[in-house]
Amino acid sequence: MLEHQVDLVEFCDLIQDDYTSEERKVEKQFEFKMNLVVSAKDTEALDKYCQQIMNSSNNEVLKLRALITSADFKGETDKIDVEIRTKIKAEFDEGNNWLERPDLLRLLANTMPMWPQDELDFLIGRLLDFAKKAEFSELTTERYLRLLENYLVVCYDRKVHKKTTHFDHIDDAMEYIIDATESFHLMIYRIEVFYMKALFLDQMDKAKEIRQELRKIGYGNMIANWLE
Repeated sequence: MLEHQVDLVEFCDLIQDDYTSEERKVEKQFEFKMNLVVSAKDTEALDKYCQQIMNSSNNEVLKLRALITSADFKGETDKIDVEIRTKIKAEFDEGNNWLERPDLLRLLANTMPMWPQDELDFLIGRLLDFAKKAEFSELTTERYLRLLENYLVVCYDRKVHKKTTHFDHIDDAMEYIIDATESFHLMIYRIEVFYMKALFLDQMDKAKEIRQELRKIGYGNMIANWLE
């Protein structure tokens, strides 16, 4: 493989399904279904799949993701009890090596709405420091990009950029995303940064123009869940 310049990290990512346990395959199916129903805004189906995960999975991280996804979808993150919040925060102890674990990166992406902003900023700061020093496969890079895009959305929803006394990683996240998206496959994340930047600057006409141009070239479905 080295003679043919194969990216070993990416190769391992690509063949992982061949060596995945049946339980993990079932969990991945649940994750896929959850993503579909969230995109479709199907509350009934979301409740159904969340319940299936709670009843049949032994994966505590996946269960936490299901609970938070459901609560966030319904606008009920404020109703998440202290015990669940404590369990989630415990997963991001440094000893869990969370910066390199896809399941915990997905958990962080799903649970951002429930984190206090200062704690979320701390985690994103740690993540950015790690990402800038690491060499990732394209698949791993995309995990980080999705997570950072989520962070930008949460910050925008909370109007963090208008709180002059607050320290955040909005600019750092945007800079990392732009630097990490030279690949054509990842270019949509770079475009979303320009879109989010327009929103942060209250340049609504520019943001609208970006959406319109993307729809013209067939990216309507891909940007369906972008903020407006």
